[in-house]
Amino acid sequence: MSLNIDPLLDEKFILTISQIFPEFLEKNLGVQAVREAFGPSKNEGLCYENCTSVSFEGEATGKLFLAMDGYTKLKLLPKIARSFHIDPTIRSHAASIMLEFANQICAELITEMKLGRFQMDILPPENLNNKLVPVDLEHHRQYILIYFLKDQDAKEYLGRIYLILLMQKY
Repeated sequence: MSLNIDPLLDEKFILTISQIFPEFLEKNLGVQAVREAFGPSKNEGLCYENCTSVSFEGEATGKLFLAMDGYTKLKLLPKIARSFHIDPTIRSHAASIMLEFANQICAELITEMKLGRFQMDILPPENLNNKLVPVDLEHHRQYILIYFLKDQDAKEYLGRIYLILLMQKY
């Protein structure tokens, strides 16, 4: 498959994520996301208590992982459930709520990339909670963005969310 890949594609993805993610959380959850760290990563794998992966393919192929620890999930889940108009006390819905949350974030990202004239689609989200996910650094570039979350109204710390972007090398 011979594609004319934009050499700044990774940067465009990261800048788009950096814009979309905090806006999405503010608009849908009333949560402020402050980027703490960003950079390329050489981790050969990842494992988080709560981790959802959404793959995308087309002119750019890769995965976006939305990951957090149990504390952050515990704090965010009721807010996410309310935004979907779901009773947050029903435990059986927790996994599907988190999958849909990650799916919506990725859908926003792909929509923005399509507006930038990149042809790509997202695949269904995958639950990778507590699973060791190997990262093939020979075939992927990896970036990590870490966000500190806080609820301004409740004056409450909500934890951290990790966004890990894998971009397939061509």
